[in-house]
Amino acid sequence: MARDPLSQTLELIDARMIYAGGFIGGGDWSIRFDPPRKIKFFVIGRGSCLLALDGTAAPFPLEAGDVFLLTRNAGFTVTTDLSLAPKPAHAIFAGAGAAIVPVGQGDDFLFLGGHLDTDHAGGRLMVESLPDFLHIPACESGAGRLGALIGELVEEAAGRAPGAEMACSSLAHLLLIQILRRHLAAAAQVEPGWLRVACDPRLVPALALMQGNLGHSWSLPELARAAAMSRTAFATHFRAVAGIPPLAYLTEWRMRQADRALRRGGSSVAEIAHSVGYSSEAAFSAAFKRVMGRSPRRTTRTNGRELDAA
Repeated sequence: MARDPLSQTLELIDARMIYAGGFIGGGDWSIRFDPPRKIKFFVIGRGSCLLALDGTAAPFPLEAGDVFLLTRNAGFTVTTDLSLAPKPAHAIFAGAGAAIVPVGQGDDFLFLGGHLDTDHAGGRLMVESLPDFLHIPACESGAGRLGALIGELVEEAAGRAPGAEMACSSLAHLLLIQILRRHLAAAAQVEPGWLRVACDPRLVPALALMQGNLGHSWSLPELARAAAMSRTAFATHFRAVAGIPPLAYLTEWRMRQADRALRRGGSSVAEIAHSVGYSSEAAFSAAFKRVMGRSPRRTTRTNGRELDAA
């Protein structure tokens, strides 16, 4: 069975949601978080709070069951009262030794969070494809799969049974996919890019061909036929959804797959070039350098770390 383009895209950029933990709050409290270096997500397990995001005029009221995804590099405060002086998050969580830290007095509030881990290029792709933030209220997420996943995440995090950490990260990854599906379904509001094109029903057949056989010399007419569109209509629609022409997208996809293969090691540059549709190593190297900004021979993998060879 052919794999779906969104799954292949997330796999290509090594996108996975990592559950980090959270805190239990009671009474009045206020916590200040520095600008995140990665895409962050938050789930409100119980209770309510305010999230004041730098650069945004009004705070977000968050209730139990709400999900918040933050892609902007901006600091924020989570609090019960905006007039309170916030404590820095790094001071609260440093050396805590527990996945869930108590804040204030009581346990009427539960805040869970984590971040999206990707390779460097994948992080840029995700940020470019998503808005500065996504707030999904419980009234929208409560029914269906997303609400069920939130409930399971809260149960695993609060229960702390053996294996809870791995279970929470797996559930967080499923949450990411559900959030992306929900967001990308509103295609008119989504910026052109790789995530949007991966979910476009008219283009999925053509993407499946391209991604399923990188060694084939795909032509525009072949891809247009797969999408049941004329060549002109296909090229126009593809560019509007992806932001680049179809054959330029194919070249970028080939180079990113080649980059993964180079970092894994075990294959020569010539073998990788052939696997992504290039009979000439010189032509492949020129295309790779144009797309990736470096020659294929500069990427090596030593002891699990990517290094630039001399």
